[in-house]
Amino acid sequence: MRLFASRYNFFIPLESQAGLLFSAFSGAIVKLSGSDSIQLASHLCQFPREVDGGEISDDLISQLTDGGFLTHNPEEQLDEIRRRYRDARLNYPLVITLTTTMECNLGCYYCYEQRAEERLEARDVDSIVALARSRLTKAEKRHLHVDWYGGEPLLNVSFIEAASSRLQSLASELDVGYSASLVSNGTCWPDDPAAFVRRHRLRQVQISFDGLRENHNRRRRFTEGASEGKSSFDLAVNVVDRLIPHVRVDIRFNIDTRNKDDVLPMIDFGRERGWFSGQHGTTFQPARLAAYTEHSSFMRKAELSVGEFDGIRASVREFLTEAPVPESEAPDGFPYPRTSVCAALAADPVVIGSDKRLYHCGLQVSEKVRAVGSLERSFSPFQILGQDQVAWSSEEKFWSGFDPTTAPKCSQCSFLPICWGGCAKKHLDRDQKAIDEQGEYWRSNLGRLVSHGVGLTPVAPVVFTEAEQFRSHRG
Repeated sequence: MRLFASRYNFFIPLESQAGLLFSAFSGAIVKLSGSDSIQLASHLCQFPREVDGGEISDDLISQLTDGGFLTHNPEEQLDEIRRRYRDARLNYPLVITLTTTMECNLGCYYCYEQRAEERLEARDVDSIVALARSRLTKAEKRHLHVDWYGGEPLLNVSFIEAASSRLQSLASELDVGYSASLVSNGTCWPDDPAAFVRRHRLRQVQISFDGLRENHNRRRRFTEGASEGKSSFDLAVNVVDRLIPHVRVDIRFNIDTRNKDDVLPMIDFGRERGWFSGQHGTTFQPARLAAYTEHSSFMRKAELSVGEFDGIRASVREFLTEAPVPESEAPDGFPYPRTSVCAALAADPVVIGSDKRLYHCGLQVSEKVRAVGSLERSFSPFQILGQDQVAWSSEEKFWSGFDPTTAPKCSQCSFLPICWGGCAKKHLDRDQKAIDEQGEYWRSNLGRLVSHGVGLTPVAPVVFTEAEQFRSHRG
């Protein structure tokens, strides 16, 4: 039977004529040594090269076939990736993102959200609970996760108090798991953060920083009259201090060209306060400030390049050894083939804006034209009843139909099993720069992630070429 090299094979050279053969299709790694093995690895990284099984031992053929490095039919591997992707969309737990308000007491210069006075109210809770009940029972979901979002969600804490207890009761009634998370700027927490965490069953809180005190306060100014004479930095630090003993805190550090020198000193600052020695596993998340929407396209001037940001993140990993430094592209620290999607791509996502509209993606809640429905009016995307429904149907069509395994370019990419096209919103926005940067990330970092995963170091930093990312059908 004929055997072909998989499109998804990569070779990472080590010292002394050795190297790692990695399958992005399966996550398998084979260590090879000797000139013959290196030559074999070279052949296996050419797609869709036919391999002469007579020149390889039966044991090695079996190992390479089981690991996905060899395949009898290259198209079957793409079909399998497509099946994984579609299963992940169907099997995602129910995540409800509740945008309590789009108002914020800080005026960060780079913020892409459009402020509005609209907010979710206690009278909306019945509709939200009914929607959650419908989604949980119809799809037989076994877990409900609530993500409190904004603006600054704690500016509408009365809604959180009203909705949280009802949603927890719903989960108990249906005998499904429950958890919650919250994204905050850390400046307006209740007097007892620990009690707030327990009451709302928060398992994760993200607090954002823009630098040490001087930089942070300059970039994160209070809006007029919001908190005269107070330091947004001091308030956020105080709430992190008080949260660390009770919940996992994800410290997000937003980086651009103007505050990059504060990153490592900020880690030292947190280390001195004991942030990274708590029992709940505080993480430090460098985040590259970028133009997330057209409204923040002005950010292009201050953006770090992907290479510059990767360099900073590498310094953070080396400097902060006692706490996780997660990468959104590889959350587990190793490029495993993907088995989950972001909440926006789940079969039945629920992102509720403060305007009471329904969205697929939390990054869209300030873009009313991106809505796919409304709390106040249910509809079918196939039932065009008016101007709103026409727009909603078009948006829903993109999200329900997005499939990188059928997209012309993504389906030909050798990173497909570990990437799944990256952020779908970037495809919706046709943001080619961001899409290209996703490929650049994998070309520059795959070798590091694979070799680090087995405790080895490449001869030199491994950077794959665009030709290796998009391999020719000619082999």
